Amino acid sequence: MIPVLTKEQAYKLDKDTIESGYLSQEELMDNAGKAVAQFFCEKIRNPFSKTVIVVCGKGNNGADGVVAHSYLKKYNVSSKIVFTETKHGHSKLLKKYKISESEISVYNDKIKFDKYDCIIDGIFGIGLSRNLSDKYIKIIKELNKNKNLISIDIPSGAFSDGTDFYLEDSVVNSKFTITFGFPKLGHFLVPISNLFISDIGFKTISSNIQKIEFSDIANILKSLNKKRNVHKYTKGKCQIIAGSYIYPGASILCSLAAQKTGSGYVHLFFEDPTDNENYIDNLNCQLSDIIVSNYINQEHDNYSPTLVGSGRDESIFFFQYEEEYKVLDMNNRYIIDAGEIYPCSMHVYPEKSIITPHFGEYKDLIDIEEGISIEKWHLEEAQKGISKRIIILKSFNTFIITEDMIYIMDRGPSLLATAGTGDVLSGILVSLLSQGYSRLEASILGTYLHAEAANYYMNNISKDGMTASDLIDCIPLAFNELRKNSEL
Repeated sequence: MIPVLTKEQAYKLDKDTIESGYLSQEELMDNAGKAVAQFFCEKIRNPFSKTVIVVCGKGNNGADGVVAHSYLKKYNVSSKIVFTETKHGHSKLLKKYKISESEISVYNDKIKFDKYDCIIDGIFGIGLSRNLSDKYIKIIKELNKNKNLISIDIPSGAFSDGTDFYLEDSVVNSKFTITFGFPKLGHFLVPISNLFISDIGFKTISSNIQKIEFSDIANILKSLNKKRNVHKYTKGKCQIIAGSYIYPGASILCSLAAQKTGSGYVHLFFEDPTDNENYIDNLNCQLSDIIVSNYINQEHDNYSPTLVGSGRDESIFFFQYEEEYKVLDMNNRYIIDAGEIYPCSMHVYPEKSIITPHFGEYKDLIDIEEGISIEKWHLEEAQKGISKRIIILKSFNTFIITEDMIYIMDRGPSLLATAGTGDVLSGILVSLLSQGYSRLEASILGTYLHAEAANYYMNNISKDGMTASDLIDCIPLAFNELRKNSEL
């Protein structure tokens, strides 16, 4: 896993590196600027035929931009600098790198950013912690008219750790972002594409926020033996308490996802308060490989991992009525989703549960102030009162939150913003639990597999139009790709 740094940790790493004598501030700045220029020359198509403008603010991010410009010129790339302020504070740097007056200008309304082939954004870095003035909002909107934007360290307007000042239309919409040493938390609190991490000489650092890499998945995956002494129960048995007359499809999706992920025996307990046997019989016919029962009249297995909540009627809160509905042992392992995520205290839920809210559901669960979005919210708050539970917070990135660590899974494409895909994730998770993975292993592997199933569809079938049923069909194909790559 890769450490993800908060603003304070990033500043500390910078300070410790300089004070140790390992690298000076000037060397770090030179390495950063050179890394940006080298990225441009190596990754951008036909770089030496492009015109570039580097937009520099007053701080260290702007200084990195000045150095990047000097190296672009050295590499024979046509580059100009535009400072956002007349008193930019980089005069010594301009002199050091022998940058002439003809190469620089100061921002004014006549500058047309869209006439350049590429813009390098060096306005604000990770230290931004104030509301943007109208001037800077206007600059960023003008920059966003150009589709070829490269941001240094973090897109200007984004904040390192989340803030109350976030405004979506005042963040640079970067095509690429180049950061140094380690990713920052702010990279995952806004929808950033194509993040590149450049090693400029920092030493290692520990962090309680980690980004999941494929090597972590390879270490989690259990080996596959063609011949094993197993049967349908030992291969993996799970229970699903899901669905209602309002949302019957959710129960079907999560049950099929559990089966496609590898459970040998899936038992769906469907909510049917009218005790209509024909309805249950119809579901049994539709789900011929899955056992379907009316949960009101059935005893439950006290040991099999259980999914509760997908498509359930929100007027019924399962754990509140444990005597009436014969709820399973509270020491069992649960996946808690959708209709079961109820405004209440966290302690109501079993400690061995995995709770899977999107941010709107999570706000209801812990009573976050109305109007707060994930971009403005401080992620560490989710660890308060969590105890042994695991929260999988679903957004454009996925955050797996435990008592002492936060894991970030950033592989999911926007195709997953489709009705029913959350039910598919819940089915994957309960299936992995049934196959012997720990709750943390299932959370990490399950969210990654869910994302890769969507990526498989996008890369092999279509960039558009994926349904939750399509996603289920891609689970075994994506799982197979993970196994093949892990063996390599």
